[in-house]
Amino acid sequence: MKLLIKAVLIHFLLLNNIIIYSQSIFNPNPIKNLLFEKNSLRNSKLINPSISNFKIIYNQFYYLNTNLPNLENLNGLYLNKGFGSFTGLLFIFNNDNFLITAEPRINLLKDYPNELPIKKKSFSVLNDVPLSENERNSENLFKNTGIKLKYNRFNLGYGNWNQWWGPGIHNSLIMSNNSTGFYHLNVEIDNSNIQKSNFKYRLRYILSNSFINNANSKYYLSGWFLNISFNKIEVGASRNILSGGYQDLNWGYFDAMLIPFTNKNLKYWDEINDYFIKYTSKKDKLVIFIEYGVPNRFFDGKNPAIYNNHSTGSNIGFRKYDAFDKTGLLLGAEYTRLVQGQFFDRIPTPNWYDNIKYNYSSYNGRRWAAHSGSDSDDLLLYFGHLDSKKSIIFGFNYERHGVTYIFPPEVKFEYRLSASYKIFNTFITINYENEYFEHYSFVDNSDNVWNNDFEVGSVQRSKTLLLSIEKEIR
Repeated sequence: MKLLIKAVLIHFLLLNNIIIYSQSIFNPNPIKNLLFEKNSLRNSKLINPSISNFKIIYNQFYYLNTNLPNLENLNGLYLNKGFGSFTGLLFIFNNDNFLITAEPRINLLKDYPNELPIKKKSFSVLNDVPLSENERNSENLFKNTGIKLKYNRFNLGYGNWNQWWGPGIHNSLIMSNNSTGFYHLNVEIDNSNIQKSNFKYRLRYILSNSFINNANSKYYLSGWFLNISFNKIEVGASRNILSGGYQDLNWGYFDAMLIPFTNKNLKYWDEINDYFIKYTSKKDKLVIFIEYGVPNRFFDGKNPAIYNNHSTGSNIGFRKYDAFDKTGLLLGAEYTRLVQGQFFDRIPTPNWYDNIKYNYSSYNGRRWAAHSGSDSDDLLLYFGHLDSKKSIIFGFNYERHGVTYIFPPEVKFEYRLSASYKIFNTFITINYENEYFEHYSFVDNSDNVWNNDFEVGSVQRSKTLLLSIEKEIR
């Protein structure tokens, strides 16, 4: 522990100078996203910041964790029980025609075993489940790595950059930075850098490399994402398709590339259509949004279109900056609901990413979409102070898993504190979470609830501390 503290102090003394906004797209976290959004409400030129020429950005993380893996939406950062550090150098070359990035990382970790009840299969990729040794070893130590060719408003790229789509800060129904980034082809048309236009759009298409499921069959993620904004309103629409995964059905990369346009064999695949509308007032420094998604899966020969409204998902929330005319005061709330329909045991229900054929929509043991998972809901309330130099944000998180799957469901209560400070041109963030679980892994029965009694392992507690330091050294 003394060596860990000494290393932290040495790194701190070496740091100076950072430009936070230029890094948001590469190593996002909730505080940077909030800072980025607040600044864009004051100055539209910072909506899509540019990085010129060649840069090197130093990223350092230190953590302590007492029990369950915790924290989410940190570019796939996984913190097991124990302590350790992650050190990375992000190299960026950017001009009018090329963007090339790479971030090699070195991990120094001390893990301790967790004696936990075994999770049900479709809940085995939640953030509170320890990763296997194979999943830990398969983590790509080259993050934010790829190349993008740019010509006017057209971009063509390939890399493992993490990605977020949707209006939320805490959750996304279909594409978040919760898991580690997977390699994918990226094609986009984007005019959002044109400052004189009130009408902005971005159309993006992605195709993943092949994943391997438990039956040793290949499958793919294909999808398109459309954002259109005019004045105060932004509208989004997207379509994601998971295809392949059958040993007896010939399906390859080229088939998956065309499936969003050809719909070939669509009844065998998992499809999610997602939409959102977001209202942004720069005058009031207010953001309000609602996101709505519809999963579409093939069930026992039944046409999924008949039941496509039986298991819809939603995400609603708001963010208010400088609330009550108090400079820096931040208020926010976000509620995500992915609960199955109440008649799921009698009517075919296309549930959210619980298909074992696609590893429950996970990569390296973590879901790439809403971290709360299938048949869940997730409420976050937060408030605090946020300005360009410092921030301190308190949050309360209430999360349930398996709401209709079983009674009682898993229930998580969590208090969190996030803080940041810019000192000597160095940007430092601290995240602390105190987590309390009841009915972990569904080992309790209904009598436990009424008798206020718990089975062994049902109650779990975790405390997690993460310190991150960023520096632009060139």
